[in-house]
Amino acid sequence: MKLSEFILGRMPFCILDIETTGFLADTHEILEISAIQVGAGFDIIGETSCLTRTANRVPSLITEITGITDDMLRAHGQPLAEVLAHVHRFVGDHPAYAHNAQFDRGFLNASAAREGLDIRFSLACSIPVFKRLLPGRESYDLQALAKAFQLEDDGAHRALADCRMLLGCLKRAHRNIAV
Repeated sequence: MKLSEFILGRMPFCILDIETTGFLADTHEILEISAIQVGAGFDIIGETSCLTRTANRVPSLITEITGITDDMLRAHGQPLAEVLAHVHRFVGDHPAYAHNAQFDRGFLNASAAREGLDIRFSLACSIPVFKRLLPGRESYDLQALAKAFQLEDDGAHRALADCRMLLGCLKRAHRNIAV
């Protein structure tokens, strides 16, 4: 289901985001996965956020961007297979969306396959709806959209904060979506 076909605010859905050690799903690792269950009317029903245990150190540039450190992962990280299975159950049968979903979906599905899990994440992308609502923008990245919708971007580049930011953008955009 494409987000443009989805009647926002009228049925439950989920928003999902990840943080990673880089851009390549085949070689880089997931650091954090977060998801929000959203009910009709955009109310938050539930949230989950998990740090993972990684095989390699977090690159310093990634720590600068996300604030996620090796110490955090050692203290609070959970095995990736457990996190993937938990988030998959959390999302359940709800339509799930991510900003730049191809990136998140690629990492989630590649990681699940490497972990030997028989699960697939089906995520629709939120970018097309914003392109339709705000045509001609230079950037459709989440921080640029949050600024356009006059939302705070506190905690950007942490998965749960980015989920909340996307929810805020969708909520603000909702009045402009033809139903």
